[in-house]
Amino acid sequence: MKRHIVISSALASLFALSGNANAVKLDIVSDIRVKASSYEDLLYINARNSETIYTEHTSLGFVVKGITLPRRPISTMDLGVVFQSMGTGGASSTIGAPQFQDGAARYSSINGSPFVRNAYVKIYNFGRRGLTATLGRQDFRLGQGITLSSNDQGFPGARLEADSLFGLKTGLFAFRPYKSTAAYTVFGASLYHPSDEGVWQFYYFRENTASNVTALDYTASSRNRSYTGVRYFMSRSQLEFDGEFVMQGGSGKKTDGTKVEYEGAAFMMKGSWNQPLGFFGSSRFRLAYGRSSGNPHAAGGKDKAFFPSFGSKSDGGLERGGYGAIMGASLYDTIKTSGTVNGMPEGVSGLNVINLGADMPYKRLVLSVDYFKYRASKNINSGNRQLGTELDLAVAWPIDKDLVLKGVYAVFTPGGLYPTDDKSKLISAYVQARF
Repeated sequence: MKRHIVISSALASLFALSGNANAVKLDIVSDIRVKASSYEDLLYINARNSETIYTEHTSLGFVVKGITLPRRPISTMDLGVVFQSMGTGGASSTIGAPQFQDGAARYSSINGSPFVRNAYVKIYNFGRRGLTATLGRQDFRLGQGITLSSNDQGFPGARLEADSLFGLKTGLFAFRPYKSTAAYTVFGASLYHPSDEGVWQFYYFRENTASNVTALDYTASSRNRSYTGVRYFMSRSQLEFDGEFVMQGGSGKKTDGTKVEYEGAAFMMKGSWNQPLGFFGSSRFRLAYGRSSGNPHAAGGKDKAFFPSFGSKSDGGLERGGYGAIMGASLYDTIKTSGTVNGMPEGVSGLNVINLGADMPYKRLVLSVDYFKYRASKNINSGNRQLGTELDLAVAWPIDKDLVLKGVYAVFTPGGLYPTDDKSKLISAYVQARF
């Protein structure tokens, strides 16, 4: 949430010296989430791990808005800086379980030290009316986030947005993100076309790197991949639908010099609707189904496993966000159940996800239940593709619109791809406050 404060006194005087004091406002953005999670019997190869994680996720941002540009009378400018920190309750806390080491590695530190998440300049009417430029480190999410999301870290780069170009809202973007030790160049475009019922979005971008990156069963010395997607979103008072389809293409080179062609595709369809449910009254029901392609055999000259580098998969902390509180599945990977890149058993790639859920209000509480089923798209070792099922139960108490308490109990039952059917369990609670 944002609070608008009219700049005055010394700060106003500073802007007045440059003629920019009129209508300048300061937005303060703050968000604090304190979360405790206890995982029991998490799968990892043939072993089981239990882990208790306590995190303090904090962000504090300042945005000076409405700065006029004397030499560009039609233009105004915003300056924004957002600081963020991640703490685990101690100055030198470490995360032992392999399931959460990827999440910990995303942060420069997890001892509560602040870092800059966003630092940007946003210019309205940039060169012409209706054109907005955002330059610097910024949050970004493309479509549902299947292929491209800054994952609570911010992407360094630039973005241009045009209100109307040939009758369409248009966006151009170019970013220079890092993952592990690899530097990437990401650039592309997005078009929006409103229809009578909803909004269509079409996008294309390339994700290139000249650094060594680990794929499912090989290491690539360079990769140039492309993603072409279409999304349709419709929202009505009682009904909402969100569908997205993406194709993967491009080529790369393995460290042994062999060329590899990238193919693959993925889609996700999500719907929700309101319906009376007896004792609970008007409730919200959810249905989602998605899948991605996998490799039918060990990758040779072609890699058909859909696997973007920067898809959305974080809960905003050390734990995964996605389909299932334990599995945290995207359309192509899960929480670590083995040492593979996608977290799934060796030789398994691609993922099918089904979700059935409901949110049911009871007095001042919201009770939620979600059922997930996971199945791999391909398994080069056998015909078994069953990853398992998960049941999540949650209760949320929205004390105020800016203050929420929530508790989660989840159970994951392994499928035939794992050597055991013993269940993994999670008990989690958090409080989130915004200003």
